[in-house]
Amino acid sequence: MMRTSGVSGIAQDTILRDVLPHRDKPWWQYSSLLSLNLLLLGCLASDITNGYDGTMLNGLQIIPAWQTYFKKPTGSRLGLITNGTRIGQAAALFITNPLIERFGRRKPIAIGSVIMLAGIAFQTAAVNEAMFVIGRVLIGVGNTIQQCCCPILLSELSYPSQRPQLTGILNASGSIGQVMAAWITYGTAKMVSSSWSWRLPSLLQGVTSVFQLVMTFAMPESPRWLVYNDRREEALTILAKYHADGDSESPLLQFEMMEIDNTLEREKLQSSTSWFEWFRTPANRHRFFVVLSLGFIIQWCGNAIVSYYLHLMLIDMGITNTHTQLVINGCVTINGLVWGMLFSFFIDRLGRRKMFLGGMAGMFVAFLLLTVFTGVNSAHDFGITGLGGATIAMIFVFNAFYKMASPTQEPYFMEISPYSLRAKTSVIKQFGDTGANLFSGFVNPIALAAIGWRYYIVWTCVLATNFMTIYFVYPETKGLSLEEVTQMLDGQTNTKDQGLEAANPIDKAAVELEEHV
Repeated sequence: MMRTSGVSGIAQDTILRDVLPHRDKPWWQYSSLLSLNLLLLGCLASDITNGYDGTMLNGLQIIPAWQTYFKKPTGSRLGLITNGTRIGQAAALFITNPLIERFGRRKPIAIGSVIMLAGIAFQTAAVNEAMFVIGRVLIGVGNTIQQCCCPILLSELSYPSQRPQLTGILNASGSIGQVMAAWITYGTAKMVSSSWSWRLPSLLQGVTSVFQLVMTFAMPESPRWLVYNDRREEALTILAKYHADGDSESPLLQFEMMEIDNTLEREKLQSSTSWFEWFRTPANRHRFFVVLSLGFIIQWCGNAIVSYYLHLMLIDMGITNTHTQLVINGCVTINGLVWGMLFSFFIDRLGRRKMFLGGMAGMFVAFLLLTVFTGVNSAHDFGITGLGGATIAMIFVFNAFYKMASPTQEPYFMEISPYSLRAKTSVIKQFGDTGANLFSGFVNPIALAAIGWRYYIVWTCVLATNFMTIYFVYPETKGLSLEEVTQMLDGQTNTKDQGLEAANPIDKAAVELEEHV
């Protein structure tokens, strides 16, 4: 194995190529990998619930029985119903980190699933608007706990060479939930005179949470958390079983344990780092702005209208038929699934800036044309059939370009942060995301009710602002290691003299493994 003294001297893929065992058969023909990946389905299901929720509410607004039962909510009333999950998400921010630190990754997934199921029970059995909103708040709390824990457990437990692919699948699984919700509400809408036309989609939202709850009894705990809590032998057993086919002398197993040890050394630094560190240097202030703005930008580009208020948009376009609205809702979700899966494979090929800028530019053009087409057609009492079709087409174009920008956020906001601030980065980004959604959830229905399609002009301007912010402020991180991104932002040009202490845990583990061998 080659030796290095610099931070970027050993690339992660090179190290893994050295220590990964040679496998001459597909992964599913190895019992250890097959078992591990089947268990990890409990993590991959987390985003399905989140995607299901938004599209289900969109579908419920189209169902006449739901509108009648809740007395056709509009404005602030509709905003409260929509924002129930966002309120729950905001509340969960205060309890999720302590849960993860105390109970690990696996048990909080179970806790989140139980809270989710309680919320779904309230939502399904709701006899009034207050009960429905309480259910949605509980869903927001439970889903946030799940969404915080599942990516961590997935990244810390998955087989090293499969980790990027599994992370990509997790990112795209929200579209699966959207497709499910859209076509379930399409089917139940035919139950015209029954409240089960909206209760059944609410009830079926619990399927993934039941699945996740059951899987938590079988999934192993994070080896990293076990080592941190002085349960090293348990971590060694788990990694040997699922990563090394039971071989306790495997070079991969030795490397992973050394990597965990060195990473936890860095976490001591992280735990003692103050929040004020974000403002100590120009580079950290730059990072803080990017992380905070990223949460807002991804949620403030008009997507909230398409995700939660497509029903109102279609009415503004003159499309009032329930069946037609539900079909469009279903087709939009399929469109999103296809493009989300496709673009997730291009993040490393195109680079982060190109994905962000291309997505924002495409959304801007689509929203601009959507606004113009709707305005012209409304002036003619929606009598121009061609413009109606073109307007709907712009919704699909917008959705495709949104799926170009959104998958890039997950790797990007971690890449630009130094290790000592990486945990706090997640909290800041989630704060921006939740704040943006709370604002949109309350303001969008009020604005749509007040000025209709003219409200689209606001989001066209916001998209232009987003593009300019990314263009002038967001650096490219394609092809750089985490340490090289840190050096780029900090203005460092020479790190060879910083020694092993400046290296990341992967570099240190590689050197230690080489010396051990």
